[in-house]
Amino acid sequence: MKTSTFKGAISLFILAVLTAFQTSAQTTVTASASPNAVLTTALPASITLTGTVDNNRQLQNPTSWAGPGSGITVGATSLSSGNNNSATATATIPAGTPAGTYTFTLSYTRTSGGGGGTSTGTATTTVTITVPPTPAVSITPSTSQAIVTGNSVSFTATASNFSGSGNYTFTWTATGATIAGANPVSQSGTSNTKSLTFPTAGSYTVTVNIVRGATNLSTTSTIVNVYDAPANANLWATSSNGTQISSFTVVNGAYANGPNNLFTATFPGTTTSGSSTAALGRNAQGGIANGFFYWLPNTTNNSGTVEVFASTANGSSVTRVGSFDVNGGNTNNLGFVRLGMGPDGTGWILAGDGSTLYLAKFASNGVNPVTISTVPVSLASGSVSTFQNGDICISGNNNIYALANDGNGVTQIFTGSLSNPTVSLAKKLDLVDQTNVAFSGTVNGVAFDALGSLYITTGNGLYYINQATVNGPAGTVQCSLVFAQTGLQDLASNVFPAQSTLPIKLGAFAAVKQGNNALVSWTTISEINTDHFEIERSLDGINFSKVGYKAASGNSNSDMNYSFADPISSNARIIYYRLKTIDIDGKSSVSKTVALRIDGVSVKSFNVFPNPFTDNLKVQISADKEIVATIRITNLSGQTAVNRTVTLQPGENVVVLSQELATLSAGMHLMEISTTEGKYIQKIMKR
Repeated sequence: MKTSTFKGAISLFILAVLTAFQTSAQTTVTASASPNAVLTTALPASITLTGTVDNNRQLQNPTSWAGPGSGITVGATSLSSGNNNSATATATIPAGTPAGTYTFTLSYTRTSGGGGGTSTGTATTTVTITVPPTPAVSITPSTSQAIVTGNSVSFTATASNFSGSGNYTFTWTATGATIAGANPVSQSGTSNTKSLTFPTAGSYTVTVNIVRGATNLSTTSTIVNVYDAPANANLWATSSNGTQISSFTVVNGAYANGPNNLFTATFPGTTTSGSSTAALGRNAQGGIANGFFYWLPNTTNNSGTVEVFASTANGSSVTRVGSFDVNGGNTNNLGFVRLGMGPDGTGWILAGDGSTLYLAKFASNGVNPVTISTVPVSLASGSVSTFQNGDICISGNNNIYALANDGNGVTQIFTGSLSNPTVSLAKKLDLVDQTNVAFSGTVNGVAFDALGSLYITTGNGLYYINQATVNGPAGTVQCSLVFAQTGLQDLASNVFPAQSTLPIKLGAFAAVKQGNNALVSWTTISEINTDHFEIERSLDGINFSKVGYKAASGNSNSDMNYSFADPISSNARIIYYRLKTIDIDGKSSVSKTVALRIDGVSVKSFNVFPNPFTDNLKVQISADKEIVATIRITNLSGQTAVNRTVTLQPGENVVVLSQELATLSAGMHLMEISTTEGKYIQKIMKR
């Protein structure tokens, strides 16, 4: 009987232990989040956090949920009634939270049923946040437009990544302009095109607002500058006989109007036999309507003497305001005599006799007499013999831009600071045409527009120097015809941009493989107020990110060399690099893109000309072997406009695009050349 009682006690003990073990094994607290573990709705958003135990257990205070931080907040935790087997809280995820996986933690105290005691612990749940693409609005053309009063510009607005459903509502705004057709417009498509007419002179801002569901975004177009020519002219030129002064209206390479004949330059009281102008200048005294013209006569036997004439803006009150022996005791005749007006009203005269350059200046004073004085000048690089034809213009920060041409196919740009006691000119660029062939025209004039773009005149028209091509072949920049006009000679403007579109000249920019690094190197031929460089890398040629920084020299007229070593990704076949130049005032420019081919590919390079273009493009592609390539043109929103497949042969290949471009809208686009071994991307512009 005792034995039986003892065995019974043992059995009860074992049963109690097993029961306790089972109770412990069944009291795991679980955690979850709702409505979904993967959050794809637009931010900000709220989610419910829930922690539970089975009905035989209870969660006790203090039970609380905590979030992962980073701006994510969790409200107060509440327990369910009754058995308290559930603890809930609301988490708020703010807008701007990066995509990723976030862990939320429940700290709990729970009581086992049947007097099993209490225990504490934590339970976690994760929420994956997938941030939707950012809604965006784009509008083309994206560059500044210059037109004459009464003309129209066609704009296209495109919505991308708008959430929700239903139609898109486009509302166009341009105060003072006439908008064709219905406005606003409700439609199912993501793009809407409007023609806007500008009846009066002035600067217009074109804005479009797009609404779809809860998404409401606006974007502002580039400025449309409307001119009532010739009253708003910003360039002046002398005609083929050197006497007729005429006006042009241009903005950033876009021709608006001209030439409009204003008056005939005369030479009263001259001591020379001059009968035509050798140089033309215009100051900013009193603005466009009230400024003064200055010009120099074109004389062959001048013995170094230069005379200066002036008139009002309409050509009245013509007066000889000064005469000066530029080369002193030297009696050599000056074959090169050019004039440029500075932002402070100073007139600068650059002259040369084929072997020596001379510089002089005077303070303009309307049609009143001026005093002319000599300024020491030297040539840091280049040759004096190049200064047979050309002109000078002055920027707002008092830098001189001298255009020199030898009459035999050499045309160069020289720069220097006029703020120094001795002015040093250095050759910066050689001009080439849009096929990168040396510019062969005889250059007569150079001038700025208000945006810092440079223009030149030749015997056959007005040309635009395209700053976007300054980092093409080393030491060159392209120029393209803006308006065909025979006989144009000197050129002048009365705007003085703080900085030209050519503030820095890259002599070379390249990337080569050096061990396990990509060695990115570049040379600047000149720097003006340059603060630093940022090296940007891309694996697809489209999306770039900053990978390096280099401080710049700041201001330099001599070659400066830079380099940066970037570790090569183990799985990269082609790495794209570009250089971003940031000036002291915060303005920036981006170089061409260079491709570093890690394991060698067939296409070595490609070039597009003309660029900007009107109705056709030539694509020159250099290949190492026969390979199939796709030429693709997209707008800045990624929509494909041209898609053409070609078979490349070893060597140079030229593909002409014409009919494919007929429906291409004006503005900036991306051209991509892709093969099975990589792709290459370049920006192109349609006028």
